Amino acid sequence: MADRWKIMIAAGGTGGHISPALAIADHLAKADPTCRIEFVCGMRPVEIEIYHKAGISPTAMEIERLARGWRGLLANIFNLRRAIKTARTHLRSDPPRVVLGMGGYVSVPVVAAAAGEGIATMIHEQNAVAGRANRWLSGRVRAVACAYPEAARSFPSAKTRVTGNPVRPESVGGDRESGLRRWELSPDLPTLLVFGGSQGARRLNQLVLDSLESLDGAMASSGNLQVLWSCGDLNFDELRRRLDALQPRHLVVRLVPFIREMGLAYAVADLAFCRAGAMTLAELTANAVPAIVVPLPNAVANHQWFNAKPLGNAGAAIVIAERELDAKKFVERVMTLFFDRARLAQMRAAAGRLGRPRAVAEIVAMLLELRGELA
Repeated sequence: MADRWKIMIAAGGTGGHISPALAIADHLAKADPTCRIEFVCGMRPVEIEIYHKAGISPTAMEIERLARGWRGLLANIFNLRRAIKTARTHLRSDPPRVVLGMGGYVSVPVVAAAAGEGIATMIHEQNAVAGRANRWLSGRVRAVACAYPEAARSFPSAKTRVTGNPVRPESVGGDRESGLRRWELSPDLPTLLVFGGSQGARRLNQLVLDSLESLDGAMASSGNLQVLWSCGDLNFDELRRRLDALQPRHLVVRLVPFIREMGLAYAVADLAFCRAGAMTLAELTANAVPAIVVPLPNAVANHQWFNAKPLGNAGAAIVIAERELDAKKFVERVMTLFFDRARLAQMRAAAGRLGRPRAVAEIVAMLLELRGELA
């Protein structure tokens, strides 16, 4: 058997960084069984829990999130130096052949330390607006993979490729019949999929709740509608009580805290209502699901708006600013789309054209090229 080699993947913060890291690791392990994968994250319980739910025990390092503005500059310099020293000590104890940074605060000291040690390094940028961590690291790494052409303009062109965002196999190509059985849904009713990412989305949840009575009334003369609604663990009990009090007659609502089988959820969805996180949009397009997308208004550099813009321009999604959306407009949008099947079909086709099913394979190929440079 060939010699085993190690890759370290620095991914922390939220599922937006960790989920693509897991997809890359899954594919890499299959493409090259000789590799050994170590994940590095911060000390925050939320990110460690994401790994544990995936059956992975990451290496958690004491790495501080970078502060913003001039006031945080001195603190950043001190904390970054300390974190780089910690990362360097860890790297020397069991040196990897390649280090991959997925952006965010965890990547900076780990990738910087690896580059200083002469280890092959690479970063992946998930969003249409390049994050400051990746912009800072781009001059130090050997390769850059970007999900969006817009972000690629922020990096040195000679070492940058536009790959798309990697999605895990279980998030694509789900069986519709299995999904219908999983949530006891009817094959004869249109399905609206509502979700807000790994932590839920309180504003979207409230908007849907405020809309249910009007939507139920609007469906009275048009037939029933079913809603598969992933609301997040923190919101579930409250929403369950309020939903039970409403007792809609023309809506079948399946309220769940969190959907792990997203491939099945996409398979049953005729339309999605969601935020515009990079991985959410990658999964929507990989599954050719049309959507009403509401970008998170306080996202750094408004990156969710820029993530969603290509889908809106292509006709794959309706992109609406949160400040412009209320219960009445939401009901109007949903009703218009569900009773314009031709437009839904056009949106589905447009979403499918934007999908990048080869993204994870391209990223893994870049990593193997880096490993080959040092072989």
